[in-house]
Amino acid sequence: MKHLNGRSLVATLLAGSCAVATPMLARAAEARDEHGGAGEHVEHDEGHNVISLKLAGLELVVPGVDGGGPITAEEGGEEESEVLRRVGVSIGIERVLIPGWLDVEMSVLVAPGPHGLTLPIDLVLKKPFELSHRLEACIGAGLATEWYEDGKAETAYGLSTQLGGYYWVDPHWAVVLDGEYNLLLHPETAHEFVLASGAAVRF
Repeated sequence: MKHLNGRSLVATLLAGSCAVATPMLARAAEARDEHGGAGEHVEHDEGHNVISLKLAGLELVVPGVDGGGPITAEEGGEEESEVLRRVGVSIGIERVLIPGWLDVEMSVLVAPGPHGLTLPIDLVLKKPFELSHRLEACIGAGLATEWYEDGKAETAYGLSTQLGGYYWVDPHWAVVLDGEYNLLLHPETAHEFVLASGAAVRF
């Protein structure tokens, strides 16, 4: 009888310990999950705005132009393409519209030259692709406008396409590389190519 009572007492103590320990372990697991979730939130919620500053090279090609116009040409025949090359500074402001799916960016390229100022302005919708924790690529399309100054001022309009990417050295700073092709349709058809590289900050 005493042996049975001892066993009953041990069983009762074990059952009581389990009853007390189970809720404590459950609370600890919940706290760990909440802490891990908060860590993830902090890691991914790194900002929805990006400002970039880049050094850019620009080439503008107008096929078969018959003299005149706002673009200063390289020497050639009457039916040869006119080419304008400039180097300037590009400033971009990007905003996340749908995280992981859609961004919008407005960029301004200031490219002075001996015959005046070239000022392309693009408004582009971009689809980002997260290739790794640090590397992000994007492709975009939108509208382009360009203001020329060559004795007189003239504005051109057209379509813009973009391919580029970011390498995030930390959650807020990145090295950026972009390539653009713009098709200007008015007042005359022109092809514009831009290659730009610099730094970006996310906040």
